[in-house]
Formats: sequence, structure tokens, C-alpha cells
Amino acid sequence: MKLCDLAKLVSGKIIGSGDVEITGVAQASEAKSGDLVFVLDKKFLAESLSSKATAILAQESMPIKNKAAILVANPRQAMAKILACFAPPKSQALGIHPTAIIPSSCHLGQNVFIGPYVVLEDNVSIGAGTIIEPQVFIGRDCQIGQQVIIHSGARIGIDGYGYVQVEKKHIKIPQIGKVIIEDEVEIYANVCISRATLGSTIIGAGTKIDNLSHVAHNCKIGKNCAIVSLVGFAGSVTLKDNVYVAGQSGFNGHITIGENTVVMAKSGVTKDIPANMVVSGFPAQDHGKEIKEKATLKRLAKKNK
Repeated sequence: MKLCDLAKLVSGKIIGSGDVEITGVAQASEAKSGDLVFVLDKKFLAESLSSKATAILAQESMPIKNKAAILVANPRQAMAKILACFAPPKSQALGIHPTAIIPSSCHLGQNVFIGPYVVLEDNVSIGAGTIIEPQVFIGRDCQIGQQVIIHSGARIGIDGYGYVQVEKKHIKIPQIGKVIIEDEVEIYANVCISRATLGSTIIGAGTKIDNLSHVAHNCKIGKNCAIVSLVGFAGSVTLKDNVYVAGQSGFNGHITIGENTVVMAKSGVTKDIPANMVVSGFPAQDHGKEIKEKATLKRLAKKNK
């Protein structure tokens, strides 16, 4: 594709010639003639300008010299659109692999893909256009929306972890609820989502959950949340819409996180968090307060030495 065509795709401004041919995308360190390099941070600009790439894509405020470029307001958003032009086509076809186990009580929408060794239990519903990759398990009565992607090894609708202690023995509480996954959710490899004890565990529309995360019974995850890998939610956690959770964070049970809140990496969230906050640390608190406290502790440690 010509650089000018890519610029039109992302509503970008061209620096230099728009007629140069772009045949691929690459990192600056590996770029060759014909490649486009994405500059997502100013600290990578010098390396990208000196690379063998034919052109770069950068934020509109960055100074560009001696290289053709597309300048945009949001380079990451533009990258998503351009990478789709160069992504290899998916090899999987629509339909159901012969090794998948699907009871007759299940309902499958149109244009679904169900890969090898997928196991569905009774009364599972799968919405139109959903992709379920190999070796996924979906338990009884679970409902999966439309245009959902569930990556290999995910476990949805496993029993919630519920016991009552009687005479020092753990007596299992039957888990008779279900899981509802709304439209356009993406669940990555080896994510575990437990069915509710009663009612439903819910994953809201547009939410993305990264590898090796755990959502316990009766959690309510809002719409368009982003949950990075190795996050653990105890039972009955509520995330309102548009919450971002960074990797290795953990959540106490029965708490609510307000909308548009950012939970930074390795946070331990032990109580309710209001909307529009950025929190970090253990126990998680306002990020500005957290870093001030850490700085104070470092000064005290130096003074004691």
C-alpha cells in the first residue's frame, strides 16, 4: 500500500512523499526498506528516524526530519487500524470441529467457530459470530454473547469456591448459578471464570480479560473493562464500567470499584474504591498518596542508617 492510502485510513497528515510503497510493518531495530515503524513514545523517535524503515507513524507533535511519516493524534489507535491491513488471514473456518463435545440441549448462533476438543455442558448458549478456540470448557447453563472470542484453555462456569466449615471439615456449598458473558468480550488463554453460587457471574460487553486471570463466583465485571494478566478477584467483586486493572492485582471479596478507575500493577484492593481514581499499593490507595508514603519511608530508612 502507498503511504498516502494508510494516511487516509487513519486520518493522518503526511510528511514527505505519500507515494512511497509500504510493504510491511516492523520494530525499528528490525526494520528494512518498505517497512513502516510505529513510534508510540518519544524516547523511540531517534532510533526510528535512523532505522532502515521507509516511513514512520508518530504523534502529531513529534519533530520529524529526513524520513517520510504519518502524523496522528493517537498513534496507538492508528496502529490498530494499520496492523489489521498487514495481519495474516485467520486459517480457521466457521463451523464445529468433529472432536468438540456439544450436547443437543446447547444453542449455537450463526457463523460460530468451535475448535478441537472444546467441551460444552448442557444448556449452553453461544451467540452469533463467536469464536471458541481449542480445549475450552464451558459449564452448564452458561450464556455466551455475540462476537465473543474465547482463547485456548479458558474455563468458564467451573464451580465457585464455596464451603462452610462444620466440625473442622469443609462442607461444599452447591454452586447452582451460571455465567453470562455479554457481546464482544475477549477472554484470553487459561482464564477461569466461576459460576455463581446463586444468580450469575457477569462479564460486561466489550470487556477484555488477559491470560491466567481468575474471576470468582458472583463477580460483576462492567462494560469495556480491561483486565491484564494474573489478576485475581475474590467472590462478589463488582467492577463498574471502563475500569482498567493492571497485572498481578488482587481483590478482596464483596467490594465495588467505581467507573473509570485505574488499578495499577500488583495492587492489593481491600475495600471499595470511588469512581475516577488511580490507585496503587497494598492496601490500594490514591496513587499520589502511595508514592509520597514510599518516598517518606525511603528517607526514614536512609536517616536510620
